Amino acid sequence: MRSHGKSVTIVLLMLSLMCACGRPTGDNASNSPGSQRLPFDREPHSTGISPSQALIPSATKLPEGTPIPIRLQSALSSASSHAGDSFSATIDEPVVIDGQTLIARGTLASGQVLEAKPSASSPGGSLEPGYLRIVLLSLNVGGKTVMIETSSIFAKGGSREERTPATGAASGASQPDSRKDKEIVLGIDRRLNFRLAQAVDLQ
Repeated sequence: MRSHGKSVTIVLLMLSLMCACGRPTGDNASNSPGSQRLPFDREPHSTGISPSQALIPSATKLPEGTPIPIRLQSALSSASSHAGDSFSATIDEPVVIDGQTLIARGTLASGQVLEAKPSASSPGGSLEPGYLRIVLLSLNVGGKTVMIETSSIFAKGGSREERTPATGAASGASQPDSRKDKEIVLGIDRRLNFRLAQAVDLQ
């Protein structure tokens, strides 16, 4: 019985030594593949951008399609305007995005005449109406000029019966087919509505 007990004790000691020898040291344990830090455990780079930040809408950005209502501060006419002429205007109503006013009423704006043609006689002897095509180019927000791209507005002259809402009322025309009645005139304080053709950041 004693010899059997000694054998069991020797076997247990040998097993203990084998376990102790097979156990990795502190340095080895820190370098083992299973103990390496995963990517999401690492500290973020100081120049990194959080993915959640892209989901927060900008407080200074106007999206494409935003209406830009203006009131002219200079008159335009198909009889006297030329392509490349500039005009001034003011924002007629505040531009509000997500409950926040990004462009206040009275903000200065500027635009350009893209096309202009006065009325002219056709080969058949009738008068062809004059027309204008205009576009907004910039806004003055907080003392800073911000370039924008908008839809263009096309306005064409015609007789009282032919006039479109964009041309306004005729003035001083005694004959429906008179040359004056065939011109398009956009006077000072005329209200027009453009739309952004491309999103813009006001900063």
